[in-house]
Amino acid sequence: MAQDFYETLKYWRASLADGALGRGRFKHRDRKNFFELSADTLRDGKLPMNQVRKAFDGQQPSVEQVAVKIWPLVASRKTSHGATVSNGFPDIIAPVVTEATVDKAGNIHPLRNVIARDVLTPLPNDEFSLGSIEDFDTFLSVTPFAPDENSPIWSQYLRHCRAMLDSVSPGWPANDDSYVSAGVGFLEVAEDAAATIAQIIDLYDALISEKPETPLLEKLAGPPNDQQELSAQTEAEFINRLGHANDKFPLADHQRQVLSYLSTGKSGEVLAVNGPPGTGKTTMLLSAIADTWVRAALEETVPPVIVAASTNNQAVTNIIDAFGKDFAEGEGPFAGR
Repeated sequence: MAQDFYETLKYWRASLADGALGRGRFKHRDRKNFFELSADTLRDGKLPMNQVRKAFDGQQPSVEQVAVKIWPLVASRKTSHGATVSNGFPDIIAPVVTEATVDKAGNIHPLRNVIARDVLTPLPNDEFSLGSIEDFDTFLSVTPFAPDENSPIWSQYLRHCRAMLDSVSPGWPANDDSYVSAGVGFLEVAEDAAATIAQIIDLYDALISEKPETPLLEKLAGPPNDQQELSAQTEAEFINRLGHANDKFPLADHQRQVLSYLSTGKSGEVLAVNGPPGTGKTTMLLSAIADTWVRAALEETVPPVIVAASTNNQAVTNIIDAFGKDFAEGEGPFAGR
C-alpha cells in the first residue's frame, strides 16, 4: 500500500484523538459538570469514597472499573479587588487531559495523556494559547506516557504531566500574570461516545501497525480516481444477477445498470447512486442484498456482512423497515428467487 494512505490514516486518527479527550478551556459555570479533585487526591491518585460512589452510580454491580477523563492541572483567571480581570481570556484553563479508569477502591489508573487541542496553535482565531501543536507532537514522539510498572505509576504520571506542559509553556501558570493555580483538578465519567471513539482509535492503531488488506478504505482515503459513467453496455452483465427483492416492483433502466455493475464490481470499488425520494434506491438496495444471498447459497458460503450507515437515522430505519414490507418471496415457480 502507498505510504500516503497510512499518513492519511495517521492524520484521521490524530484528529479524532484530539477531539476525543476533550477541551482545556472552560467557563466558571462548567465546574458544576465535574468532580473536583482535592489536593490530597491529586497527590495520591485516589478518590474519596463519596466520589467513587458517584462515579459508579448507574453501573452494573459486576463493573469493576469506570472510564473517566481527568484534568490534573487547573488554573483560574486572576482577580483584581475581587473582580475577574477582563482581558478576553478563558475563565479556566486545564491544559492537560488524561484518559483513565477508576476502580472500586478509588484508585485512578491513567492511560493516555495529552495537551488539549484548543490551547495549542494553530487555532481558528487569534485566541489564547499555551504553545504550538508542533512542539507538543515533538515532545510526545520522544517522551510518550509509558510508565515503569515496577515503580509507583501515579508519581510518574504527575511528572509526565508537568514535563508535557513545560514542553509547550515552561513553568506555566507560575510565570503568567493572568492565571493562578486553582489547587484542584477536574474529573468526569466518560460518556458512551468516548468509549466508542476509543475503540475507533484502537482500530486505527491496528490498521496502521498490522497493515491488513483494506481495498475499500484505500479507495476512500486515497486520491480521487477517474470517475466512470455507467452505460448501456453494462446491461450485458445483467445476466450475472441472481436475485430480486420483490416481484411487484420491476426495475428501471438505471436500477438494472446499477445492479449489473454490482454483480461484476471489484473489491474496494465505490459506486455512487443518486436520486430524490421515491425513485427506487431502497428497492435497488434490497435487490442487491437478495443477489448476494442467492449467490452465497449457490456457492455454499456465508453471505457477506452488509452495513447501512447514514448521517440521517431515518434513512437507515427506512431500509430496515423495507425488509418487512418490501422484501417478498413472491409466488409461482420462481417464488423465493
